[in-house]
Amino acid sequence: MNITLYGAASERIDRAYINGVEELGRAIAKRGHTMVFGAGSTGLMGAAVRGMHEEGGHVIGVTPRFMDTLEPVSPLCTELITTETMAERKTIMEEKADAFVITPGGVGTLDEFFQILTLKILGRLDKPVVLYNINGYWDGILAAIGTSILKGFISPAVADDFCLCETPESVFKVIEGKHN
Repeated sequence: MNITLYGAASERIDRAYINGVEELGRAIAKRGHTMVFGAGSTGLMGAAVRGMHEEGGHVIGVTPRFMDTLEPVSPLCTELITTETMAERKTIMEEKADAFVITPGGVGTLDEFFQILTLKILGRLDKPVVLYNINGYWDGILAAIGTSILKGFISPAVADDFCLCETPESVFKVIEGKHN
């Protein structure tokens, strides 16, 4: 299974997030899955690829050419796909995915989550979507979605289009089809 993982590139984050995502990376590799990610070597992207590498996992990095001036590409990628634009990067990551795991992150990660969620709502993809909720990171987003549901801006059915997980084991129950 190809698991597309989105997450922060920031190095200014609490070590608990880094440790949690390294653990997830190790678990993905131990289960024999491939990780598709943004190819970065810093933040949670770097943590995930280090975890995968420690367990000999297969990693596909996808990055636009211009990103090499903004964040270093991880040398731990098994495969590296270079694109011209962010839109091409997103498309490749979406097409390669059998499941999506969104770890804590900033504006780019939020954009990726909401793009995937929108595609799922519109019936353009039917793949598991997981918010990996380390230390309650996603609680504020869930509250905002809840408020939007209560005020009628979002259908209550949207809550069924993604799952919130706090451990690697719960992530795999969702993406391997053992829980809905």
